[in-house]
Amino acid sequence: MMTLVAAVLSTALSLAQDTSGTLIPTGGGPPLEIDSQEVLVRINNGVAVTTVTQVFRNNRPNALEAVYSFPIPNEASVSNFSMWINGKEVVGEVLEKKQARQIYESITAQRRDPGLLEQVSYKLFEVRVFPVPANGTQKIQIAYYQPVEYDTGFGQYVYPLEAKTKEFSRVRGTFKLDVDLVSGLPLKGVTSPSHKDQLAVKETAKGRWRASIETPRGALDRDFVLTFEHERETTGLTLVPFRNGGDGFFMMLLTAGRDQDKIVDPVNYTFLLDVSGSMGDEHKLEQAVRMIEQLAGGLNEKDRFNILTFNIAASAMFPDGSEPATAANVKKAGSFLRALKPKGGTDLIPALEAAGEQQRKDMTNVLILLSDGNATDAEEHSRFRRLLERGGRVRIFSIGIGNEVNRPLLNTLAQATGGYSDFVSSADEVDRKTKHLAAKILHPVAENLVMKVEGVKTYDVVPDRLPNFFRGQQLAVYGRYNGDGKATVTMTGTLGGKPVTVSTEVEFPKSERDNPEVRRMWAWKRCDELMQENRSRGETATRVDQIVELGKEYSIVTPYTSFLVLENDQQYRQFGIEQRNARQIQDDRAAQDRRAADSAPRTTRGSGGGGGGGSVELGFLALVGALAGSRAWARRRKAA
Repeated sequence: MMTLVAAVLSTALSLAQDTSGTLIPTGGGPPLEIDSQEVLVRINNGVAVTTVTQVFRNNRPNALEAVYSFPIPNEASVSNFSMWINGKEVVGEVLEKKQARQIYESITAQRRDPGLLEQVSYKLFEVRVFPVPANGTQKIQIAYYQPVEYDTGFGQYVYPLEAKTKEFSRVRGTFKLDVDLVSGLPLKGVTSPSHKDQLAVKETAKGRWRASIETPRGALDRDFVLTFEHERETTGLTLVPFRNGGDGFFMMLLTAGRDQDKIVDPVNYTFLLDVSGSMGDEHKLEQAVRMIEQLAGGLNEKDRFNILTFNIAASAMFPDGSEPATAANVKKAGSFLRALKPKGGTDLIPALEAAGEQQRKDMTNVLILLSDGNATDAEEHSRFRRLLERGGRVRIFSIGIGNEVNRPLLNTLAQATGGYSDFVSSADEVDRKTKHLAAKILHPVAENLVMKVEGVKTYDVVPDRLPNFFRGQQLAVYGRYNGDGKATVTMTGTLGGKPVTVSTEVEFPKSERDNPEVRRMWAWKRCDELMQENRSRGETATRVDQIVELGKEYSIVTPYTSFLVLENDQQYRQFGIEQRNARQIQDDRAAQDRRAADSAPRTTRGSGGGGGGGSVELGFLALVGALAGSRAWARRRKAA
């Protein structure tokens, strides 16, 4: 039997609407039933590797061609795609895009069995499968890497599982989800706000937890959200290295901590709320309204605010501009918000133009954007910033609601204005998210950050320019290193306009094989940074060549590289393709198995005073941010 696997990314909204992997016949008809679905999540000190294995059943009496569709979660990088051909797993390799297509076309002309995966969108890829056997099954596996969200003592992982249509809403057989969580810092507990009654949790060793769900005919009706709380709010620096011969890789996790409560100067707040028709799905508008109500309720009466709603046009609650955040105006805002009804399409450009008119030159301006959709082309971000800065400097906080958000656009808007972006699942704990967002909005931010490492040579560090640093935030910095031993990390920046400098000591190991996730995450972040430079400064041959080489070396699919799946090892040798990904997959799985057998996780943390548990309390980081929960929020209001 011939098996043809062809993968192309698509922006087709008809397939993008569902988040669990689906297999849809190309000739029409309902999607194939999911016979079983197993999800293995391995979280290792800030990086999650998710492996999804699905078996689809074709109950038709004829073989058919089908398209496998799977959206990519926030900040995720696909690391592997496998299919089972004649009972054997087939792993693809990454090549330059044109070369991959040429080989693919030459083999398909011989009616052989190659596969090709090409990226043309940030969110969704598709795999064309032929044939899916009559009255038979097809097994497919995808793996992807993503950073784990950390905020103010809480870590969170989200697996986008929610399906909108009945065809995708249930697994025919068994749904299983297993999480293996490793933390170098002690955890208070692990829970799931989305599947609390279905989740079994056990601490198997110090710093290691396991959580699992197993249900017959499992429903795919909501995202899976896992939340884990540290025994104390983390502050400082954690070094997670990987080195297996040659130069090493590292991830530094910088975490901002508490400061005394502070009363800041009055601020002009503009809430820009998406009320398009899609916001009526999955209680998105209700979530956004609740967030705005809580944020507005915590404002100081000397602050000013306005609420702008938008679909294809924008409308302001206060038509003549922002008003003081008095108790009466906040109460009026609540009535205004609760009367909103979602309708119409989405166009962010006129909404941002209207928001630009709200900015005041005599005050600090903050824009809080809440939206769920593909509002506008991300290439327009420079125009957006110019529009918003007409009325004075503005910092944008972008809040994406649901799984269909244009993440690159919202991230770019926040980063370009020194703000912050976050994403809320339909199964999220909205109150906790709002409290953490409030701390970032109201507390002074650390700016102009520069990190310097002395004692060990580091290079190719990403991000190349550190973003602003907010209360409770965790910033991941990736890079390469040469040499080994103790090194001094120095951080400089400004807080409230005043310069601050602090240092701490860490140790880069000569060998460390148990964190291979760091290697691939560095490569993906480096590729992503180069692609952002191409978008903002114009494409250059040098940057394209760098992206291609990184993609080939570390199996990263980009607009310039593709996954090519051949039927057997002989075909790879025939075309002179080095099977790098196959080796990396073996190394990664071996490291994951070793970690599972170890009794305690290992990371390298900064040395220094007062940290407890080996984690350094960096004085500079401890100054960044701090509303101590709702109590501090309330004190700020009373101090007016």
